[in-house]
Amino acid sequence: MKKGFIIIKYVLIIIFILIAVFLSQRGSLLGGGKTFTFVNEMLDQTQNYLAKGSGWVMDKAFPNIVGEAQKRGEMIAEGVEEQKEKVSESILEKAKNYFSGISDAIFHPGEKEENKNDTCECPGQPAQTWYEG
Repeated sequence: MKKGFIIIKYVLIIIFILIAVFLSQRGSLLGGGKTFTFVNEMLDQTQNYLAKGSGWVMDKAFPNIVGEAQKRGEMIAEGVEEQKEKVSESILEKAKNYFSGISDAIFHPGEKEENKNDTCECPGQPAQTWYEG
């Protein structure tokens, strides 16, 4: 946040300096010999405007920006936590199914082959017949 504020500050200073240089070249507006006085007055005015502007930014805009950024950060953190929970649940479910299959194969061998149907009808595929031989 401070970088953005500093960039805006320097851009405004550059704009005021360019305006002062442009106006100092127009002798009809300033009169003869008053160029340096005008530039000094313009720089003083620029400093006053920047001080007022930075005060306004720090008092009004900065708290709103910080509050909104915190709120968004909390929402993102909650979303990340939800996704982490879903991933861990999915991993645990797959591990449970894997170890369950291993334990069934060890403690109850052959049960799945007895319960096997003669035909397997899978959607999108023709019926297949199981041959043991």
